[in-house]
Amino acid sequence: MLNDRQLDRMLGKLRTYQSILDRMIFDKIDAVGEFYSAETAESLYAPPADDAYTKIKAGSRWYGKDKYNWIRFDYTVPAEFAGKNLFVRPMIEAREGLLFVNGAAVGTFETRIHVYEHGNHYCDLIRQNAVAGETLRIDIEYYGGHDCPGTAPYDNETCNYDLGIGDIYICEKNEEIADYYFDLGTVLHMADTLPGGSFMRGECLNALYEVHNKVYYMPEDTDPDTLLAAIRETAPALKRVLSIKSGDSAPFCALTGHSHMDTAWLWHVGETEKKVARTYSNAISLMDQYPEYRFVQSSALHGEMIRKNYPELFARMQQKVAEGRYEPNGGVWVECDCNITSGESMIRQFLWGQRFTRKYFNYTSDCFWLPDTFGYSAAIPQIMLGCGVKYFLTTKISWNDTNVFPYDSFIWEGIDGSKVFTHFNRTHCYPCADDIIDSTVGGSGIKQRTVTNKRLVAYGYGDGGGGPQFEMIEYGRRVKDLAEVGKTEHMSVSAFMDMLSKTAVNPNTYKGELYLELHRGTLTNQHTIKRNNRKAELALRDLEIITVNEAVKKGVAADSAKIAPLYETLLKNQFHDILPGTCIHRAHAQSRAETSELIGKAREYIAAAVN
Repeated sequence: MLNDRQLDRMLGKLRTYQSILDRMIFDKIDAVGEFYSAETAESLYAPPADDAYTKIKAGSRWYGKDKYNWIRFDYTVPAEFAGKNLFVRPMIEAREGLLFVNGAAVGTFETRIHVYEHGNHYCDLIRQNAVAGETLRIDIEYYGGHDCPGTAPYDNETCNYDLGIGDIYICEKNEEIADYYFDLGTVLHMADTLPGGSFMRGECLNALYEVHNKVYYMPEDTDPDTLLAAIRETAPALKRVLSIKSGDSAPFCALTGHSHMDTAWLWHVGETEKKVARTYSNAISLMDQYPEYRFVQSSALHGEMIRKNYPELFARMQQKVAEGRYEPNGGVWVECDCNITSGESMIRQFLWGQRFTRKYFNYTSDCFWLPDTFGYSAAIPQIMLGCGVKYFLTTKISWNDTNVFPYDSFIWEGIDGSKVFTHFNRTHCYPCADDIIDSTVGGSGIKQRTVTNKRLVAYGYGDGGGGPQFEMIEYGRRVKDLAEVGKTEHMSVSAFMDMLSKTAVNPNTYKGELYLELHRGTLTNQHTIKRNNRKAELALRDLEIITVNEAVKKGVAADSAKIAPLYETLLKNQFHDILPGTCIHRAHAQSRAETSELIGKAREYIAAAVN
């Protein structure tokens, strides 16, 4: 066997080999010969009319700043592709893209490079079990991006707007290569993460040594048949490792897809309407491809954006909610700030959120999902319970810059003694062996192992990254029950919290505010936005008092038609990046304008009622 230095070199070569296989997962089986383009400065929610498009060629370029570029082509399925699952791979440079097939939003493209050299969501499904002779109308809306001057952490990251338009390919997934790629990756993750004295790591190294001795590291120097023969010969060694099951005492991770979606941050609210369509259409597409897949959406406002702008997609979301796979479980209208927002406004956040999910999804949230807000008031447990919400989930307290919070599954007690079960879940990770190990027994693992051996992992790229990728779900399949990694299962957040709260042993109680030792400047930044928020809260309180008093005097029901739109504007602008003032200038300016108009209208209505 190899010594430690040789083993490290072997593992490095195999990681490189896996990255080569990544490029081979999708086979290009056809090319789109003719396609069209339509550039727009305004935001559209459906493909433009036919006469807006002009014919273009691969090799063209477009200037993308603050613009959208729609790409269109028709594809007729050849007879030899009947029954195949067909994917489209556009070699087009842009910020983000939304895929339409026959007018329906069905996927996302994210060409910024995070992990893979080709970007995220680079090859999207356009038809399962294709029918020979069927013609598919394909439209892709690309966004070119905008400047983010002075905004950490991505100062001017989108400053290159000279963007290329390359070829567009129709692809088929090479299932054999894909299966081997994810098997190899999982065993490599274990070899990289498990301790040196682990017997399971020994099993991994033995299997990888067999792979190392037989595969061809330079595919271009051999023929496809020889390459595949080596893969087929070594695949059983990897499968053997992945067949070793965990014991009864193994830790457990519940998995759910998620995309943390800021209602505004490095973009304005209008672009969020696009981001949620890209992300949620991708979630639905993955559900059609992977029956075990689950997805949790937090902010009800984002569902309302889809309902208003993409009704066909919203109907598919409703269907998946009815199936129990798409979980609209965040409790509130937006993931609101919890330091400056008043208690009454926070109650309205729950009221608006619960009313929306009940009306459109026949669903009542039992979780307050708030991973990114900058600290949590001690009044929250009381407000939660009063609004029918019993579980609190966040991740942000792990960002403390001084003190390590001692618990991750505990009871949080508020000012009045109200108690809610609380869990610090994981985000920004993969459901793969190394991240699962890290989430339970590793550096980000469970703190009190006498209380529970369970953790929730919400995986997927956020903020326009498109949410989970198929690669993540494939890794999740391989760690379902794997020795020295643990057990995993896709679950709803609600089901996991029910299970966790019932099985936790002697969880500690934490009393008072969950103070975040970070982002302290957000309490004083952008003072006009904060001043407008308080003035708007007071104006709406006065308007409601006057409206109800007048209704009582007349013996009629109070008319909320004027008040509701104003409150909805306020609730949106209490989002945890808008109200603290951590967005780009355009989003700040929009907030100031909206809340100033809100205050003016409320005062106008008050004056009219008084006079």
